[in-house]
Amino acid sequence: MAKQIVNAAPAALVGGILDIETQLRLERFLAYEAALMDEHEYDRWMALWSGDDILYWVPCNHDDQDPSTGIAIIYDNRANLSERMMRLKDKTAHAYRPQAKLVRTISGVVPLRSEGDELEVASSFVLGEIRVGVQNIWFGKCVYRLQSTHEGFRIRSKKVMLLNNDEAMPNLTFLV
Repeated sequence: MAKQIVNAAPAALVGGILDIETQLRLERFLAYEAALMDEHEYDRWMALWSGDDILYWVPCNHDDQDPSTGIAIIYDNRANLSERMMRLKDKTAHAYRPQAKLVRTISGVVPLRSEGDELEVASSFVLGEIRVGVQNIWFGKCVYRLQSTHEGFRIRSKKVMLLNNDEAMPNLTFLV
């Protein structure tokens, strides 16, 4: 994400591409999305996504790899993401029980580009996780493609770049 901000047009950084009210709505939306993930509210989180051609991507090894030729920790379209949500909600899936206790902080919310009703946004996060007596701290950056609708913002794509995506990765039993 730092690269996206560094390479952003001056309008995105100096004057801003959003008015203050829209920036605040955007920050509240991302905080709400984080709260839904932290509380394992998978159906409500899925309702934030718009359309059938969505993408939820967590790259592996390199943030800018080509997903068609490289591997990914997660590379889900709507069908795959819905299946992932079913597994996370399944009370008989012992690999996902007990659920992790999560808390994340979202910061550095910077709109990068606005085109029509779509907005490209970068943010950073710190995610604390505790599960079965093991505590982890995850650091990452996100780039979203959001659609502005009469119901508020909706997610079209989300790319999560974990700081340690080139390290051995445990089973992710939660949303990042």
